[in-house]
Amino acid sequence: MELDFLDRYQRQLSLREVGLPGQRALRAARVMIVGLGGLGCPALQYLAAAGVGNLLLVDDDVVSLSNLHRQTLYGQNQIGQKKAHAAAEWVAGLNPEIQITVITERFTDLNAIALAEQADILLDCTDNFPTRYAMNDACAAVGIPWVYGSIARFEGQVAVFNAARMDQSESTVKGGTRSLNYRDVFPQEPGPGEILNCEELGVLGALAGIIGSLQALEVLKYLLKIERLLMDQLLTYDGLNHRMMQFQLRPTTTSKS
Repeated sequence: MELDFLDRYQRQLSLREVGLPGQRALRAARVMIVGLGGLGCPALQYLAAAGVGNLLLVDDDVVSLSNLHRQTLYGQNQIGQKKAHAAAEWVAGLNPEIQITVITERFTDLNAIALAEQADILLDCTDNFPTRYAMNDACAAVGIPWVYGSIARFEGQVAVFNAARMDQSESTVKGGTRSLNYRDVFPQEPGPGEILNCEELGVLGALAGIIGSLQALEVLKYLLKIERLLMDQLLTYDGLNHRMMQFQLRPTTTSKS
């Protein structure tokens, strides 16, 4: 094992839950981040820093001035650049050994399965329902998990959908079953304007850092086969009162898997 690898990740290698086998697993993993905005920036920063070896960055948008209060990868001199290219440049500066795939197209029903097939796990760092439902359906079809994140005003949410259930004592898949997917809980996509997004409601930038970091943590736990993922649960964070709560999710009676 090369010395710079051992030195770079020494603090993680010291963890019993990681060690050399876990760090090698991170280096071999393929993680797709859909959306490189307020949630995608901190999620990418911590996944890259942790040593995830293959990162697929999906975003068709460009950096704008209104992004900079919460999208911490970018500077004013990058306004007008594609976010995916700017984010890839940041990762290369952190660790040139990481393999980066830049995808400057929108994640839609038309390309969702082809994109999902390239990854081990996806992060939903978007702010729109069509992309979220396309991601959910593609991950269910391909058989991989995805990590949901959402923010507005001073509140955020995180959950893990479609993850293989683990036997808590042996960390092996139990019966091949998977946790709830998004449609199990929310079968129908909301209509236009039914639920406002953070652009309409506003958001405090630091909240994006908290929720995006929690998403990255769930991805790392999954890749390292660490127990207690947020499967069948919704974690909510109230930034005004620093209150976290977890709710048990249950399928609706009209759900379709």
